[in-house]
Amino acid sequence: MTVPQLSVLLAAGLCFVSHAWGLVRFFWIPSGPEGRSSHIIERATAATILLHAVALLWFRDPAPWGTWSALALYAVSLVLFWWCVRINRAQPLSLAFSTDRPDHLVTRGPYAWVRHPFYLSYLLCWLAGVAATGQWLLLATVLAMGWIYRRAALAEEAKFAASPLAEAYRQYMTRAGRFVPTPWRRQGGP
Repeated sequence: MTVPQLSVLLAAGLCFVSHAWGLVRFFWIPSGPEGRSSHIIERATAATILLHAVALLWFRDPAPWGTWSALALYAVSLVLFWWCVRINRAQPLSLAFSTDRPDHLVTRGPYAWVRHPFYLSYLLCWLAGVAATGQWLLLATVLAMGWIYRRAALAEEAKFAASPLAEAYRQYMTRAGRFVPTPWRRQGGP
């Protein structure tokens, strides 16, 4: 195994461990019916990590552009993930698909640019797997997880719309994209 291949495996492993840590130790699940459907994200993430790990171990000879693209995507994913954790460490967020009512709005750090930077971090990681392996079939996992993240984001946005933070969130939506930064919409900077 070459140094670039080992580097990709290490970067992917760091992303996988970070994401698993977030599910288990960072996000909280409300008790009762508010937290029941949140298990969807846990199972989907575990299955996707497993598929990507198998693909990374099985297909270890991508084009050089794939290796370097993957390393860059894994790095951005990791930096974004841990930046989000740092921003939210005082008030961790509930796990995706929880139906609890939001009691605070985060608009600093990566949230100044995108409303759901954790999901963006995860999507970058899954895209890195496609680049690292050259296996376009892994795009199915990117699309599946993207669909799940979009559903979770819409549910979270609906929670904000039904909360006392509705007007602040509506204004925030005009400045920050859902998953992709929209600098042309920004008013007055982060």
